[in-house]
Parts: sequence; C-alpha cells; structure tokens
Amino acid sequence: MAEKTMKCKDCGEEFTYKVHPRYQRKFCDNCSKERKKAWENRHEMKFEDGED
Repeated sequence: MAEKTMKCKDCGEEFTYKVHPRYQRKFCDNCSKERKKAWENRHEMKFEDGED
C-alpha cells in the first residue's frame, strides 16, 4: 500500500501513514494514543470535568 502524509488535527504535526481504503487517519500516533486512553477512561470522568 502507498503511504500518505497528513497534518494531525490535534497538534498540527505532519505524519505519514499507510493508506487504508475505508479509513483515513486524522491524528498522529501520539495524539491517537492519548485519545484512546481518554476514551477508555471516559467512565471515570465526572460531569464537571467535561468541556463547556
């Protein structure tokens, strides 16, 4: 598969990834790991901790 260069939507850093026909990446590896960790811990988050 071909590789594509894209800018991360969170940090703005450019990264390369292997193109997948069904899924286009939006975040670099570091931001993806942080988002995944936040998603897995969403049950621990309180209502007051959410963004306005």
